[in-house]
Amino acid sequence: MMTQIFQIDRLFPNNHLRPQDISIIESIIDSITAKESLDIRTLAQKNYISPASLSRIVRRAGFSNFKEFIFFLSSQFKTEQLTSFSNLPFVHCNRSPEKIAAFFKKIRQQKRVYLFGEGFCTILVKYAYRKLLLKHIYGVDLDGVEIAIASDQAPHTLITFSQSGENKNGLIKIAGCKKDGGDIITITTSANSSYASMADLAFIVDSGTDSPDPENIGLNFFYGNTINLLENLINQYV
Repeated sequence: MMTQIFQIDRLFPNNHLRPQDISIIESIIDSITAKESLDIRTLAQKNYISPASLSRIVRRAGFSNFKEFIFFLSSQFKTEQLTSFSNLPFVHCNRSPEKIAAFFKKIRQQKRVYLFGEGFCTILVKYAYRKLLLKHIYGVDLDGVEIAIASDQAPHTLITFSQSGENKNGLIKIAGCKKDGGDIITITTSANSSYASMADLAFIVDSGTDSPDPENIGLNFFYGNTINLLENLINQYV
């Protein structure tokens, strides 16, 4: 049964959508909730339109590009069954507290962890590095560094940050870490992002807004909430 969008103007306040656009957007939402391919060509073919026509619908919905549009819809229509934290109402996780403890126990034993984030997320990398160092765990910042070069021939956990959960270089680091047998811990805002789906342990952090803000221009709680999350995780599990 196809999802039906109610209050379309509230969901897309700056839209110039046509009546026929709505059913296509509803079909895309169904693909998101079913965790199907979100490639623009695949979605266009599924709806019997061209990728160019789908791009025009995206612009009529008020978005500058398809990626921004998908990020917004994914954040709105989450289907993951996530664990909430009683003391951190702005964070959810795809694993139980017992599983979280097991991941960080491994980090304590290895005494070494990979860290990665770009843009404003470099602040989070530096914060995590210094906090973990106080616990005698050495963080390796992978910014501009390949895992093959940083590797000591043993698998290590990667903790990577991305608000959208679609950071290209981050996905490369994730693939490299997985190849070496390491665990993946991701921190992002979208439960339907590539970061969340590829993670062994995914934390979904509320940014305080439903609108994508890759340039971090508006009010954005993601970075502050993530620092609070790090404080809790390191204090409780490390």
